[in-house]
Amino acid sequence: QLGEGGEVTYALEGSVSHAGSTIQWLRDSLQIIKDAAECESLASETNGNEGVYVVPAFAGLFAPHWRPDARACIVGMTQSHTKHHIVRGALEATSYQAREVFEAI
Repeated sequence: QLGEGGEVTYALEGSVSHAGSTIQWLRDSLQIIKDAAECESLASETNGNEGVYVVPAFAGLFAPHWRPDARACIVGMTQSHTKHHIVRGALEATSYQAREVFEAI
């Protein structure tokens, strides 16, 4: 699109899949939270994810990877991890996905 001075304006787009629905999945399928509001308090009770990462590729990975064959997973768990770490990993997953899109742009 041309701007007022004739300069070209570009727009870039990246798609992040399963941000809010990952929290719904924790609630409805795994039943480790009662409601979405509980996530903040659970996640803040840890000093970090302690190596637990959630990859919410329930329908594949979207931008910038475009891998429809990818599947969701939770990695890095040990016996010492709790639902607090899983919830934090799920919340962080959205940030990681957005960061990858921004880096690609």
